[in-house]
Amino acid sequence: MSPAAASLLLPLRSNGKPAGVANRVANALALYTEPDIIAAVCLTLSRMTGMDKMKALAFCILCFASVLFADDFKAINGKEYKNVTVTRVEADGILVRTKSGISKIYFLELPKDVQEQFHYVDPAKVQAERAEKRARERADKQRKADEILTRTEEKFEAAEMQAAHAYQSSEKGTLSGQVFMATKGGENIKLGAIQVLLFPRDALDDLRAGLSAFVTAKTQQLQVDIAAAEEEEKQASAAEEQARAALHQAEIVRQAVGVAQAALDEASDALAAARRKIGPLSAEVAWYHSVEFYFLHLGPAIHAVETDADGNFTIQIPKTGSFVIAAQAERRVPGETERYYWIQPVSLEGGQQRVLLSNNNVTIRKGRQSLHDE
Repeated sequence: MSPAAASLLLPLRSNGKPAGVANRVANALALYTEPDIIAAVCLTLSRMTGMDKMKALAFCILCFASVLFADDFKAINGKEYKNVTVTRVEADGILVRTKSGISKIYFLELPKDVQEQFHYVDPAKVQAERAEKRARERADKQRKADEILTRTEEKFEAAEMQAAHAYQSSEKGTLSGQVFMATKGGENIKLGAIQVLLFPRDALDDLRAGLSAFVTAKTQQLQVDIAAAEEEEKQASAAEEQARAALHQAEIVRQAVGVAQAALDEASDALAAARRKIGPLSAEVAWYHSVEFYFLHLGPAIHAVETDADGNFTIQIPKTGSFVIAAQAERRVPGETERYYWIQPVSLEGGQQRVLLSNNNVTIRKGRQSLHDE
């Protein structure tokens, strides 16, 4: 056995997976044609896969015949390649050996019948099929999310109407309170003109559970788009790297530089486009998990009052039952606007007479936080 044959056996033996052997065999037979090398490859293939020696030999011959042959090609730009030998078939083109050396012809340069001869699959077609599948999956998840949200809103609206009717005829007591924020300097900022809303506790519990189910379904739908964008980013990054290397090689051999440059520009644009998609999608996921989204769906309260200039309020609530008061406010500070949200359970059954809405029980301040983190 020649040294070349011995060196060829090492990479074949290092891969114990039969699925990886076929590609190695095809590439090997495209690069080496010495009889002892072909025999060594066939023997190793038989041992690694358990394939019958005659079948292994036939497989090697087929690989050799399909990958290594002489032919004439005519590119779509009119350039002719006479009596070239195809040494390797790659994802985006073929390597050919001519009298002047080895060069690469991209499938984009070849007519469709030649592309089909080498089983070339147009990436655009593959991407279109994947996009269609993702669109169906996305639409199905969106439909499920919309159904959950509709049921949740209808249930909450019905509960609110029932609670509002019961509120009118219930015996009430007085709950007082104040809305303020304490600064680091020890100053109390009293928040006036803030609406304090009263809701039945069980209705808000149902709303929260329903919105949580909706957010889960909506997040799953958005994850389809995020996964697609991340896949596009990964593929585009690999394509850009490959196109950059191809352009470098084309500049060296001074062949198909224009095509290589166009491929690089296209890959770079695709990479930038994929990266632009991920940020907004992730931000949308965060929005659905935020307290702002929850407050957006609170709807009309069964009763509402407004704080005075000192942040004080007085609200009438039924003497029996569990309720929740909700309030939101914002305050401008240097460089930003702080937003505050409160969701505070209240009841007069335990003798509660006063509640303070401040830093100590604020649901969130300054931006977004998951409702489920509370």
